[in-house]
This record gives sequence, structure tokens and C-alpha cells, in this order.
Amino acid sequence: MAFSLWTLAVSAVAVAILSFAVPLLLAELFPWRTLWIQRTSRPSVTTKSYKGRTALVTGARGAFGSRAAKAFASREIETLVLVDVQDCTGLKDEIEGELATAGKLKPTILVWRIDFMTFAGCKELGEKARELKALDHALMTMGMLSFNRRESPEGWETSIQVNFLSTALAALFLLPVLKSSAANPNPPVLTFVTTFGIYPASATMSVPKKGPYTKHLSNNKDGMQQAHQYGRSKGLLLYFARELASRTARTNGLRQVTINSADPGTAWTGLTGPNRAQLIPRLITDFAARDPQYCANALVNGVSAGPDSHGKIVMDYHVEGSFPPFMERASGRVAQQRAWEEARVEFEEKVPEVRAVYEMLEK
Repeated sequence: MAFSLWTLAVSAVAVAILSFAVPLLLAELFPWRTLWIQRTSRPSVTTKSYKGRTALVTGARGAFGSRAAKAFASREIETLVLVDVQDCTGLKDEIEGELATAGKLKPTILVWRIDFMTFAGCKELGEKARELKALDHALMTMGMLSFNRRESPEGWETSIQVNFLSTALAALFLLPVLKSSAANPNPPVLTFVTTFGIYPASATMSVPKKGPYTKHLSNNKDGMQQAHQYGRSKGLLLYFARELASRTARTNGLRQVTINSADPGTAWTGLTGPNRAQLIPRLITDFAARDPQYCANALVNGVSAGPDSHGKIVMDYHVEGSFPPFMERASGRVAQQRAWEEARVEFEEKVPEVRAVYEMLEK
């Protein structure tokens, strides 16, 4: 009898764990339902024509960025700006060749080689963008995945530098330039790229009891910390994107702009290719991967979304209002403010010209 009661108790605990604890753990660390939906989803670009508009794509040499650029070009975009640390002249020639073969008009294609490893590069991007008559769509796909810790010339771990700080600073410099063309009935859109990798990295993203939060995440070590660094840097960027959206929503210093994030899902690309040599990352990517073109289409839909997507995450076709659970807690709001304020201090110290943008956000 005692044995039967013991067995029953153990079974009840096991059922409770399977019913409640495991789903909660997965919700925090591994959004498998979302990944499975993305794996089987085949989004197409919903906007039929970008005639008369201007689009800018950072990370244009990447798997997602290059495909997004081609999507714009094939849909009558008037001006296409290709931005990357590498020369995109080859991509420009490829796009023009494909359009000629298809009998389609060629857009004006500008190639800007920008070093995102430095703040000077972000400033240069802003200066170049001021030459544009309009900027309807700014898609920030520039990113890096580093398996070994390295530091940028600015003194930051390179994932934190490129994925968070440089992308955030570049966005701030683009903000005053964003302006809809006459042919565009909607406000201009600035889109950051987010990732499911934020979820497993969240366990290592708590705010330290003392000292700078961003530096704490940047001063990491090789091994598991570096393995999560891509997700941590993207988590900081999502904090920044949400804070920036909240501030632009209430400012009178800037024209109306839609700021959102887009989740492309995952695919086997040059960025994720090294994961094939690591068991767990390979299994996760295999579980969720889809053709990179669908990921790019999802990003183009994100940067083409309407004002209802402001401050939210766009996934494939729809606007997703929820953020990772840890970001919604009070501790997440504290971390968001720390990330925003620490980035501001860093930017204003090293690139004083950005102060004018912050002043606009405070009007």
C-alpha cells in the first residue's frame, strides 16, 4: 500500500512537471511553437510595387540582406541603397543583370561601404543618407555571429559592437532622414532584425548588482558566454528598439516614423554555417530552418508594415505584440532603461553629433 502511494505521488509530480514546469521553461528559453510555425510558413512579399520609393538595406551582402534587396529591386523601387562593410558592387551588377533578363526597369542603385565595427562608420552612414531626397524603408540586417571573443576598435566585444551599438547608432543617425516619398501613403519604416536566440540567452542577461550593464555583457569569456553572445547582443538591440519606439511615439521633434522589429526565422546561411560543427546549435537550426528567401521576405514585409506595427515585432505576415517573457517583467524594464542610457552615454562621448538626435527625441 505504501509503495502504491509512493508511486502515485511520484507519478503526480512527474505529471505536474510535464504539464506546467516544462511548458514554462520552454516559454522562457526555447519558443519551439514559433520556430515550428516559421519553419512551415512560406511568406511572400505582400507589397506589389515600391514605385517611386527609396529603400536602404544594411548588411546587403548577407544572405537575408541580398535577397531583401532583390525583392525591392524586382518590385519597381526607384532608389536602392546597398550598405555593407564589404563592397556590394557585385550585388549591384547581379541585380541589374537579373532585371535586364526579366525585362524590368533598373532602379538607381547606390553602393555604400560602411564599417560597422566603428562609430565613425555609423556617422558616415548618416552623412551619406542626408543626400537622399527621401527614405521610405530602412532595413537593418547588418549583424555578426562570433564564436570566439574579439574586441572592436571601440573596445566592445564585436557582437555587442555590431549587432547592438553600431546598429543602434546608425538608426539614430537615419531617424531624422526617414521621409516618405510622394508615392508612399504610409509613414517611413525603420526595422531592426531580431531572433529567437534571445530566448536561450536570456538566462545570462540579468542586470549586475553594480557596474555598467552593457559592459558586463561585453566583458564576457569564450565558451558558453560567447555561444550566447549573438542572442545577448540582439536582446540589447530589442530593448533599444522598444525604447526608441516609445520615445518617437511621444515626441514632437521628429516626423512620424514607424519603428519595429522583424523576426525572419532561421536558415542555413554563411552566418549560421559554423553551427553545423556543434551538436545542439545544429539540431536547433535543423529543427527550424527554412529557405533564406522566406526569411528575407519576412523582413521585407516587416519594413513595409503599417503604423500598427510601431514598437512591435513583425513575423512573416502578422504583427506580434508580445516580447520575450523576461523583457516584460519589471527587471526587464530596468534592463531596458540601463541599455538605453548606457548607449547614450557612450554615443554622446564618442560621437557628439548624435546629441542633436537625442534632443529631437526629448521635444
